[in-house]
Amino acid sequence: MTDKEILQKVCDKIRDKVDYRYNPDIIFKNKGYYSIIFQQEFAKAFWHDSEKYNDNDIRHWKGRLQQMVLEKEPLKYLERYL
Repeated sequence: MTDKEILQKVCDKIRDKVDYRYNPDIIFKNKGYYSIIFQQEFAKAFWHDSEKYNDNDIRHWKGRLQQMVLEKEPLKYLERYL
């Protein structure tokens, strides 16, 4: 998948879980997705099913967010969870 396709699917996945709407076209065009995908609110919405794990577990949204920060291509990391 291209980065734009990944971003579209990511936005579709979290659409009903956040208070505001993301417009993938605008976000991608302005490279604004970095400021969004590293937010805690985004991580909670995207990995909502990981709440059952404790904070120190890599399967918890906090652990996955920390891992994504270390990734060279964070959108490819998100693609694994789509």
